[in-house]
Amino acid sequence: MPILMILLLTAACLPVPWGRLLLPFDATVIATIAVAYVTGSILLYAIGCRLVLRRIPLDRDSAIELYRRLRLWLGFGNIAIAAALVVSGWGWAVRELTSDETGMLAPFAEVMVPAPYLIVLVANWFVWYHAERALHRTGSPRSHVFWSLPGYLLQQARQFTLMIFLPVFLIAGQQSVGRHAPATSESTAFQIASFAGMIALLIGLPLAMKRLLGLKKLPEGAIREQLVATGTRLRFRCADWLLWPTRGLAVNAMIVGFFPHARFVIFTDRLLDAFDPPELDAVVGHEIGHARHGHIPYYLAFFALGSAVMGTAVAALEAIPGWPSSLAGFGILFGVLGFEVYLFLVFGYLSRVCERQADVVGARAASCSDSNCRGHTEETILADGGRSICPTGVRAMVRALDLVMALNGIERPEPGSQRQWLAAWWKSWQHGPPSHRIDFLLSLIERPDRAVRHDRFAFRLRLGLVLMQSALLAAAAWLMGWDEFSKPW
Repeated sequence: MPILMILLLTAACLPVPWGRLLLPFDATVIATIAVAYVTGSILLYAIGCRLVLRRIPLDRDSAIELYRRLRLWLGFGNIAIAAALVVSGWGWAVRELTSDETGMLAPFAEVMVPAPYLIVLVANWFVWYHAERALHRTGSPRSHVFWSLPGYLLQQARQFTLMIFLPVFLIAGQQSVGRHAPATSESTAFQIASFAGMIALLIGLPLAMKRLLGLKKLPEGAIREQLVATGTRLRFRCADWLLWPTRGLAVNAMIVGFFPHARFVIFTDRLLDAFDPPELDAVVGHEIGHARHGHIPYYLAFFALGSAVMGTAVAALEAIPGWPSSLAGFGILFGVLGFEVYLFLVFGYLSRVCERQADVVGARAASCSDSNCRGHTEETILADGGRSICPTGVRAMVRALDLVMALNGIERPEPGSQRQWLAAWWKSWQHGPPSHRIDFLLSLIERPDRAVRHDRFAFRLRLGLVLMQSALLAAAAWLMGWDEFSKPW
C-alpha cells in the first residue's frame, strides 16, 4: 500500500487552486472543523482499541481478526474523510493561512494540506500500541520483548519517513524552490543537479537505511552461514546480510540496492526465528528472484514512463478549448488520481506476475536436480545456480508462504465465498493472495514446464507495457511538436 499512499499524499501537496467549494466559511472556521475531525478520528481509534483489548483474554484469534478489520476500515475511513475535508475547504484554508501579502505560500506549506490525516496517523500509533503489545505478549516468542512506547513510536516514524514521507517531502521541497527561486528552478544546471541528486539518492538510500531502520549486521552463526552459502550457490552478490530487529513485530525479507557493493539483504527477527533451513532457502531464493529478473529497475522505468504519460495527458487536457475555467489548475490533480487507478489495475497485475516469477526462483533455490525426488536428506546436494525445480523445493516454498500467512493471521478464503475472495485480492493487490500463489506452485509438481511458460509470459508483458507507454509518448511528441511536448518537463 505505500505506493498508493505516496500518490495520495502527493496529490494533496500539488499546486492546485483549492477553493472553499462545499464549506462557505472563513479559514479559521474551516481549521476548527479540521481539528474536530482529528479529535473524532482519535476517539474512534481509541474505542476500537478498547474493543480489541477486551476480546484478547477471551478469544485471541477473534481479537486479531477484529484488530485487522478495524485498522483496515478505520484507515480507509480516515483517508476518505481527510480527502473530503481537503476538497471541501481545508486546502483553501491552508493557502489562506500560510500565504503572505503577495499570495506567496510559505516554504513547505503544501505539507499542511494532508496534515489532518498525518496527525490522525501519528495518534493511531499511540492508540494501537497498547493493542499490539497485548497481542504480542499472548502470541510471540518470549525471546522478543515488545517495544517501549517511545521505541515503538520511533520504529513507526522511521518506517513512515523512509517509505512514504521522504518522497512527499522532496516533492514539496521542489515546489518551494520553484515558488521562491523560479529562475534557479528553471535553469538547466538546477535540473541536471536535481536529476543527479535523484540518482545519488537511489544509490545511497540502501546505505542510509541501515541507520534509519536500525538495521544490524546478521550475527555469525549457522543462519548466516546458510544464507551466504545459498547466495553463493545462486551466484548472487551483495554487500552484507542484515537483521531488522522488530521485536517480533514483522515477518518480512527484502533486497535493497541495485549494485552489489551497495546492495543488502534484510530479514526481520521474527522471520528468522520461525523458518526452518529449507523454507529459509526458499525465502532467500524468492528475494534473489526479484534481483535476478531485474524487477526493481523495471518498476522504476515503468513509473518514469507512466509519470511522463500522465504529465503529457494533463497538458493535453488543460489545452482543450472547452476545458471549464472553474477547473483551471485541477488537471494535474485529476492526472495523479487517474495515474493511481492505473497503478492499482495495471501495475498491480504486473507486480503479481512478477511475484510468481520470484516464487518460482524460491522453489528452485530449495530444489535438487532430481525432478522426481521424494524428499531431501542431509546428503542431498541442491542444484547449483537454481537451475532445476523438484517437488521438495516446491513444497518448501509453499510452506514458506503458509508460514507467512499463519504469522500474519491471513486465512485462506473459503470455497465459494465471494466476499472473502474480494477481500483477499484487495489486501494483496500488489503481491496476490498467498493461497493463489500456493496453488500455482503446487501445479509445478506435475507440470514443471509452467514455470518456463510463466517466465516467458512475464517477459512479454513487461516488454509490451514499456513499448505501449513509449509509443504513447512518441505519438504525443509527434502530434504536439517537441517544443510543446517538452513544456511540462
